[in-house]
Amino acid sequence: MCGINGIIRFNGKVEKEEILKMNKAIKHRGPDDEGAFVSNNIGLGHVRLAILDLSEKGHQPMGLTKEGKIIYKDDELEKADYIIVYNGEVYNYKELIEKFNLKTETGTDTEIILRLYQKLGFDCVKEFNGMWAFAIYDKEKNILFCSRDRLGVKPFYYYWDGEEFIFSSELKGILAVKKLNKKENINKEAVQLYFALGFIPSPWTIYNKTFKLEAAHNLVLDLAKREIKKWRYWELPKYNPIYDKKKLIEEGKKLLEDAVRIRMRSDVPVGAFLSGGLDSSTVVAVMSKFTDLKKLHTFSIGFEGKYDETPYIKTVVDHLKTQHHHYYFKEKDFEELIDKYVWIYDEPFGDYSGFPTYKVSELAKKYVTVCLSGDGGDEVFAGYMNHLAARRYELIKRIPKILRKALYLILSKLNKQKKLNSFFSLTTLTEALRLSLMADFKFYSEAFESERISPKVFKNWSENNLKYSLRVSNNCFAEAIRVYDLLFNTLSDHFLVKVDRASMANALEVRSPFLDYRFAEFSQKIPIEWKVNLFKTKKLMREIIENYLPKEIVNRGKWGFTPPLEEWILKEKYLKEIENNLKVLKEIDKELYNFFKEKVLKNKDQKIYKIYLIRLFIFIKWWERWTKN
Repeated sequence: MCGINGIIRFNGKVEKEEILKMNKAIKHRGPDDEGAFVSNNIGLGHVRLAILDLSEKGHQPMGLTKEGKIIYKDDELEKADYIIVYNGEVYNYKELIEKFNLKTETGTDTEIILRLYQKLGFDCVKEFNGMWAFAIYDKEKNILFCSRDRLGVKPFYYYWDGEEFIFSSELKGILAVKKLNKKENINKEAVQLYFALGFIPSPWTIYNKTFKLEAAHNLVLDLAKREIKKWRYWELPKYNPIYDKKKLIEEGKKLLEDAVRIRMRSDVPVGAFLSGGLDSSTVVAVMSKFTDLKKLHTFSIGFEGKYDETPYIKTVVDHLKTQHHHYYFKEKDFEELIDKYVWIYDEPFGDYSGFPTYKVSELAKKYVTVCLSGDGGDEVFAGYMNHLAARRYELIKRIPKILRKALYLILSKLNKQKKLNSFFSLTTLTEALRLSLMADFKFYSEAFESERISPKVFKNWSENNLKYSLRVSNNCFAEAIRVYDLLFNTLSDHFLVKVDRASMANALEVRSPFLDYRFAEFSQKIPIEWKVNLFKTKKLMREIIENYLPKEIVNRGKWGFTPPLEEWILKEKYLKEIENNLKVLKEIDKELYNFFKEKVLKNKDQKIYKIYLIRLFIFIKWWERWTKN
């Protein structure tokens, strides 16, 4: 795990000092080593967190000659025909060495990427099982080949104006050489998406002319033509359920064990996050097949009051007997982390579980350099409340349309005061009936439209992505809602951004077995009714893991990793700061400004508006740190 940087400049030379400035800006991602290659109008930079082959042979940028010689010294890279800067892990690198009979000179997966690029070209990425963002300068073809992993675990940002292509693992790498953080460069659509979603989805970033490479995409910059070509190299298979439970359970167990096994490959200490929930507990339990749990360090965060999972964590720790480390996250931690948070997430990012994620990463780094996590389990096996709601919505859709319409008219008269604090209520039932009269792809774009931030750009984004999800789900609605989360809503630019920035700010690599692309493909074989019914989520997963964990953990419901910010944000000191700085929005989007003034601040006791208040508070803090001055 590392950080990558680069500049291709068509109207002038690249100076080494520029690449070193970019490296310095993201040094936290790779404190163990750094490198730079500069040749006329091309510069590549790298900061290294050493995980595999800790020797100098793991240094980057790394080069490969046509004759097959690896070059890992900066001052010899001119001899190379292919030069790479790479962030991530290709977990199946050992299997690829065997499959393609590769002769290797280092113990790194970086070398395997280069050799397979030489052998297979752009299709090399189809062989990789892992997480990655990389750029390869191919001198013969005179191109820069860039790629991001299938589910978007690793980030790739780039600036492009026709004259310069600047890329980095984080926006702050680009900002080190391109002062984009000015009011006039703020992307209004990105701001609208941030407030609608709580994050900014790819390809947008907060700045104009600056983009995120989408998950499962390759990008080629042709240096001769000054053209960018971008394409999706992996598609989720179509939903094709197999009604053989025994076969699915057996396949699920084998996949789970293999995904954990290959993610434990490391030349540095490996630990695990352990929240007490189903996913992380399962990962740690499976790790017992490959390591002595009595020597395994595990890490968790507790919260005060109703948000606390500590009793469940204790149950799992007592069962697995790991060396466990626990930290209680309090309001004082939140206050101390606010400034650091907006530095880490260098564009507005409203998922406030990023605060405790930073603290648990900080705790873990004291003992290990790599941590396994349970991220992705909910998306693969349908673990969220909205997956449950989608199954109930399907039931509503079976009612004849004329009856639904009549029932909606009756309930809408009875339910004039909309209360948005509960997932299942008269308000949500009334809204579900209204939505059931529309096309399925409008489910998110139209839901509670008058109560939510729903700008045109959000409507287009959600409708296009839900159409895609419905298509690969063969129009099974509940399945499409799960796929929508897997590919667009909760992972690549959301939860995975949260984990990447929080962990890498502490030079900690996080690996997630459930994010193995084979799980995403496996999920398309599981019948929706074996994933989730009207009352229970993750049905098949519970059967797959029943022999690994105590029953009280296997049968647990979903419990989010969420600090009590919804309570804290209503305190006078935070509200005062929000009200005093609300005018910031007026400069960007008057409609947003009016929505907060007339709707959010007047209804702040409702859950959805508390969430919007938190997003606004974080936006204000981001504005102060990155743009105001």
